[in-house]
Amino acid sequence: MSDSFPKVSRPHLAAFLVGLLGLGNILSAWLVHHPARLFWLKQHLPWTVLRVSWLGNVFAGSAELFLSWSLVRRKTQAWRIAVFMLLISAITSLLRGLNYVQAGVNSAILAILLALKSEFTAASDPPSVRYGLAVLAGTVLFTYLYGLFGFYLLDRHFHQRFDLTEASRQTVAFLTWSSTPALERPNRLARWFLDSLAAIQALGIIYGLTMVLRPVIYRHTVLPAERERAAEIVQKYGRSSLAHLTLLPDKVYYFSRSGNSFVAYALVGNVALVLGDPIGPEEEIPQIIAEFTAYCGRNDWYPAFYQVLPDYLPAYEACGYKVLKIGEEAVVDLHHFTLSGNRQKSLRQAVNRMVRKGYTTELILPPLSDEILRQLKEVSDQWLRRQKGGEKRFSLGWFDPSYLRGCQVMVVRDAEGHILAFANIIPEYQKREGTIDLMRRKDGENGLMDLMFVRLIEHFKKQGYDTFNLGLCPLAGVGEAPGASLQERTAHFFYQHFNKLYAFKGLRRFKEKFAPRWEPRYLVYPHHLLLPKIALAVVTANAGGSLLSYAKAWWEKRKST
Repeated sequence: MSDSFPKVSRPHLAAFLVGLLGLGNILSAWLVHHPARLFWLKQHLPWTVLRVSWLGNVFAGSAELFLSWSLVRRKTQAWRIAVFMLLISAITSLLRGLNYVQAGVNSAILAILLALKSEFTAASDPPSVRYGLAVLAGTVLFTYLYGLFGFYLLDRHFHQRFDLTEASRQTVAFLTWSSTPALERPNRLARWFLDSLAAIQALGIIYGLTMVLRPVIYRHTVLPAERERAAEIVQKYGRSSLAHLTLLPDKVYYFSRSGNSFVAYALVGNVALVLGDPIGPEEEIPQIIAEFTAYCGRNDWYPAFYQVLPDYLPAYEACGYKVLKIGEEAVVDLHHFTLSGNRQKSLRQAVNRMVRKGYTTELILPPLSDEILRQLKEVSDQWLRRQKGGEKRFSLGWFDPSYLRGCQVMVVRDAEGHILAFANIIPEYQKREGTIDLMRRKDGENGLMDLMFVRLIEHFKKQGYDTFNLGLCPLAGVGEAPGASLQERTAHFFYQHFNKLYAFKGLRRFKEKFAPRWEPRYLVYPHHLLLPKIALAVVTANAGGSLLSYAKAWWEKRKST
């Protein structure tokens, strides 16, 4: 991945050729070579050299096959190993059978790899248990198939007749270190085959176990000075409802070369998921998008930008990104909002009913006291018990006393003064728009949130704000326009048919009460084939980085309802 995504075709082609050649090197071990050439080699080379060359060719072919996927990902280390293995393949092709064609093909692909050296710039990502287990599983499958067809095609060299069933039995016996009569009297070619099967098995097991047992060594720690620099940039250039959330501790930063702009992202697997657009001077935004794209390419990460504004879509598309609308933000125009008139009759009546019953609101200024935080936590805990999946993160804040202590908080109290609902106010810095983060309530009277939102609107109007951002409605307005893409139509299907599970429509209906305008928000990602991976990264990041814990909490709550 370089500055734009279409440039990855040459590494893909090289990876395909290396993988295909690796398979060819393995298959060629089963073929009988020209008798005259073999006779000449036996006359001039020791038997040990012939056997080692045969094993070396199979070993190199297996390595080339395994390395092909890492070459697709443009790994520098994979390129180095592949170059060495192609050199081994070329030499052993000559030593074991004077196979000039095979040696020539190996040399040609080696030359291609050397010419494309500058394309393989991705650093190796940290090994993981999941990757190691996948290698072990792949080793079992590959060695079984290799043994199955090897025994089947070379049966005469074991002085037996093997059908596929018997070949399978012999493979399992050999791979489990069991003994059968056929394995006890192989000729030389059969012995070479058994040695190669053992070598492939050992290589896969050793490599897989190394990946499983090696600890994760990647740790990205954000220095205090980096957080301070990000806060300064947000203060100067922040202009969205997400700007303040980029300063929360679950984000790491990439700064532009000038140091005046940054992107805030979370690394989910090998997806670098950015929250919103880059923040900084407008003229620098296209450049930092290109810089961050190249930075991700060097680290073998897939970059994606979540909840971006329409403003910079041309800059993303210039870097090869795809764009998918993921929902709409509800924005209330404070200069025109009023409770008067027939249109707001039901909202006005709901607010008046709450007031008659003794419900009041209060704006609590920071720093919040321990007692206030305790009451807010009671509200939050009860609200979380009703939610499927528990506390969210990344594109939302979470209940953290140290975070909330420094926020303005609007609360709703009952007639006895108990806090029943709250929302914390967060700044948008260079945009005169009010917005909130957490929005939580206890079980109780319908109308609590209506009252709180109306009071928030009144507060922001008094402060001279132009708009009030009610937040994103996921999938709202997606796939409804004529000519919508397949991806958007799929999202629309999800919106229509999974509403009972996720309450998409209920959230939109609630926000419609306040007569907002709807502004589109987008997901920007590298390639359509990566969309499922990116979508999973979004869900994982919003679940706090642990999809398993999120799913478990969701299932427990589902069973209890």
